[in-house]
Amino acid sequence: MDSSKRSSSSSSLSSLHSELLEEILCRVPAEAMMRSKPTCKQWNDLIKALPTNKTFIYKHLDRSSSDSSSKRFIRTSDSSVRIIDPVTKERSTSPMPAEFQESNKVHTILQCDGLVLCIRRDYSQISQPRRPHIAIWNPLLRRAKWIDPSGGLLPNSVYGMGYKTREEDGYKILRFSNSWFKVAEGDTQVEVYEFKNSSWRTLDHVKVDVRVDSKGVSVMGNMYWLTEKNGILGFDFTAETFKDVCSCPPLFFGHRRYLSCFREDRLSLLQQAKESKKIEVWISNNLADESVSFTRYFSVDKPGLPALNLHESILHPVYCFVKPRRMFALCEGDEGEGVTYTTYGILCEIDEGGLRNQTETETETERIYGRLRYPIFCGHVYVPSFVPLP
Repeated sequence: MDSSKRSSSSSSLSSLHSELLEEILCRVPAEAMMRSKPTCKQWNDLIKALPTNKTFIYKHLDRSSSDSSSKRFIRTSDSSVRIIDPVTKERSTSPMPAEFQESNKVHTILQCDGLVLCIRRDYSQISQPRRPHIAIWNPLLRRAKWIDPSGGLLPNSVYGMGYKTREEDGYKILRFSNSWFKVAEGDTQVEVYEFKNSSWRTLDHVKVDVRVDSKGVSVMGNMYWLTEKNGILGFDFTAETFKDVCSCPPLFFGHRRYLSCFREDRLSLLQQAKESKKIEVWISNNLADESVSFTRYFSVDKPGLPALNLHESILHPVYCFVKPRRMFALCEGDEGEGVTYTTYGILCEIDEGGLRNQTETETETERIYGRLRYPIFCGHVYVPSFVPLP
């Protein structure tokens, strides 16, 4: 941009009332704002100051969360981060944060308000319990930090993230050992980390039976998982208690099931038949309602449907709805033999008419040692936000 246009842009910004400017910026996608920082100094300074304006941050986040076109797929491998727009298929790639470069086993677990919870999946470090293995990361702001641990990293730990009041740095992390893995009888130790005072607390011991293959989802500040008893288990971060939310639709033999967020206040449940590849999607009512249940959203049983999860050792597919009754799913496939395999990401667009589009998004080669195989990619539905690290 030439100097005359830069000057005109600066004067236009300065002439706008602050409330009007805030209202305009709330309608601009977060990624677009970050890309426009070099436009002029005043614009750059304005965007740099956003993380200190919490009123604007959460107003912008609420608008983005309710706008289905703001949803992105975020994928991390050992060395890079990829953010994919499911509709336009535009992809951006950047290195993993500098804070993670010392460890090549950092995986993402879940996202809450644009903040991504990560874990160092390096079990050789279990003998070093004071080494940090949990981190919080905002990919848009490119900031990350490690969290002081409460104890060693255990393979059966389940994590969650939510908040009591997000505007007052009320974000919390939940950690517990899944009862399904336990050999001895007894209740599970539950811990909560509060960012407000940077400390862990131990809650009452309870029995928690979360499905081994369940990926938890954070919705409206609380966590939700699939249970072994074909239900939904929730954790309320305000009351700091678990609760049985509702039962799930019947799960037929050979079906696989995945949980996600629908809009900003509901759950979606996807199940796929292993043999026929038939897909059913169920949607809950508002999770704030007194009684929660699932209603079938759509079903598709057409030739050519892809297997959304080829192997138990590969991570779950991630999916979202950007258009009514049209699902966008990011899943994985692999090929190879011996000790060398190539894992590739696939972006699928599916509606009641069947598979509408399928695009390969990335590939990465890995070596398998013995029979132990780790997934290459970690993926989540993600809404970019200006929420600062708590």
